[in-house]
Amino acid sequence: MTLVRPFPARIVKAIHATDVVCPMHDALSAAQRANLLLENPLSYLNVTRSALDMPGASYEDIGAANAAGLERLLRSDSYGDLGDPALYIYRIDRDGDVHTGVVADLDASGFVDGRVLGHEDVKPEKVKALAKHFEAVPTRSELVAVMHRDDADVESIVNATMSQPPLLTVTDITHVEQQVWRVSDRDAAVLIERLSALRHYVADGHHRVAATVARWRDHGSPRGGTVLCVLYPESQTHLLAFDRLVSGPFDPPALLADLRRTADVTVASGPTRAHGGFDLHLAGAWYRVQLPTTENEGAAALDVARLDAEILLPHVGVASGHDRVSYVSELKDAHEVAATHPDDAFFVLAAPTHAELISVAERGEVMPPKSTYIEPKPRAGIFLHPRQGPVDPRDLPPAVDAGAGNTTLASRHR
Repeated sequence: MTLVRPFPARIVKAIHATDVVCPMHDALSAAQRANLLLENPLSYLNVTRSALDMPGASYEDIGAANAAGLERLLRSDSYGDLGDPALYIYRIDRDGDVHTGVVADLDASGFVDGRVLGHEDVKPEKVKALAKHFEAVPTRSELVAVMHRDDADVESIVNATMSQPPLLTVTDITHVEQQVWRVSDRDAAVLIERLSALRHYVADGHHRVAATVARWRDHGSPRGGTVLCVLYPESQTHLLAFDRLVSGPFDPPALLADLRRTADVTVASGPTRAHGGFDLHLAGAWYRVQLPTTENEGAAALDVARLDAEILLPHVGVASGHDRVSYVSELKDAHEVAATHPDDAFFVLAAPTHAELISVAERGEVMPPKSTYIEPKPRAGIFLHPRQGPVDPRDLPPAVDAGAGNTTLASRHR
């Protein structure tokens, strides 16, 4: 079956968009979610509550609250009428950092037959909770972000579409501007063909994919199942690092002496975020730690994996996931983090490259937890993708074997 498909959508009305559109649930802190739920009954966050927002509540109670939130949105007339199936262009502009992708349905079978690959492991309990959420609220708005190799024909159609006036322009509560265009039916046919011929890689939304595919399997893997996605060319995505802050106390001379037995350690003026090693702030000084050349490939060759295997475990006795190890986003100023944690060891990393991410995905492996933070982060609440009716089997090609293919997204949540 064709991987990329148009979908029927309601689009949020401009007059309500600022209230409705919001970051994804997992992109907000607990305090931010609590404030938004309290202050804005039209925020789409009211449709995506989790157990974190309703401690002690059952899946059924959480689902009922989310379904009521969606019903309230629909009664408020916040969305336009349901349109014919189409593709859309979605553009995010955060202070000049612009990302543009194509919003479409991807056939669920593509996530198990190798046409769409992932690079992260998933937590079974979170997958179960999301699957319950999808059962209670079958309407979809949360976009899974996937990326593909740049394609000149796709880029040409996207640019031509954006030369026309947008359907929607909104600045959300985080001051990020977003715009939406509908792709003409003629251009959509070309996009479907070009994008379906490419391999895609999940950039953000592995748990949403796993939950959707799990429900699809539970229903017998019917042809016609889909995942709502935004498809970004590689050049429209940024990969950022998560640094490691390891709590002390430390014996700095002893640790540096240990590191010099297996790595090249030199004094530095600050972090470089160069590949092949990492930067270390220890006892008020910066050091560059260059790791020896490795013959490892895939996930084992990543700087973040080597930091665990060659430095933290043998020399400190901890690794990512340990209570002493905290994750710090590259978006935070490294000098400020170092200054506020003088007794800790701060390991600053380069983000994995697109080539490394693709290598891990194509090998059927997963990256260590918190290996990378990928931009952009699509917002929820712009599109409403309603539950689709039964698909007439006579209209579809032979089914794909849902038991074969990509273990990264298929087998891990069976």
